[in-house]
Amino acid sequence: MEDRPVASTGSEKAQQLYPAQRAYWGGRGFHSLVFSPLRGPSEASIIPRPTSSDLYHHQHQAVAKMVVKVYIVYYSMYGHVEKLAEEILKGANSVEGVEATLYQVPETLNEEVLGKMGAPPKSAVPHILPAQLADADGLIFGFPTRYGMMAAQFKAFLDATGGLWRTQALAGKPAGIFYSTGSQGGGQETTALTAITQLTHHGMLFVPIGYTFGAGMFELDAVKGGSPYGAGTFAGDGTRQPTKLELEQAFHQGKYTAGITKKLKTGSI
Repeated sequence: MEDRPVASTGSEKAQQLYPAQRAYWGGRGFHSLVFSPLRGPSEASIIPRPTSSDLYHHQHQAVAKMVVKVYIVYYSMYGHVEKLAEEILKGANSVEGVEATLYQVPETLNEEVLGKMGAPPKSAVPHILPAQLADADGLIFGFPTRYGMMAAQFKAFLDATGGLWRTQALAGKPAGIFYSTGSQGGGQETTALTAITQLTHHGMLFVPIGYTFGAGMFELDAVKGGSPYGAGTFAGDGTRQPTKLELEQAFHQGKYTAGITKKLKTGSI
């Protein structure tokens, strides 16, 4: 193979007075030549070609410094979905290199109506704007059900993402779903199924947990929310709170989805 110059230093005038150094690829490595107007070129040294181990180490360092952003975005009226969101946050942050953040969507009902419904005050978790979704590498959406579908508050938030849809800014981003229903027949699967249409139009990649939660997926001795679509809980009349097993499933979903997000971003999937 012909030797090809790949870099040089020094101006033409300087080369007339001082030796100039030029590097070229010589098959075994980068060769360094010293040019002198009196003596001509002479080989000064050979810089070894980087090994596969060197390249792997460099790539590993780059991946280690890469921050994977996962946003957990939810709406919660009575706090059940928020409790699941907090556990999902813990699970996501347990993955090395992942930076998970909690956000809630704005309320659409006024304080008077919320008061009549017995809803407690909202927490201090910050609200998110639709445009901020594009900053995340992965998303996990949570909401209570209303007649087998997501609550109107979360639907209103997604309805405001038209700009992101137009540019397909969310296309290719992994996304999970979690939810709360009032009863066992209240939409533990249909709430997730009907929500997938939102992800589809944005070109997002739905990440269900499947049966990766293990034995907890087959619990029959106690009432347990959730399904292969994602973590879930039953609110009942509002007094029931997420159980230990339901919270463990939520933690698992956060960890699992964050892991998938990390693999997609680092190209290790």
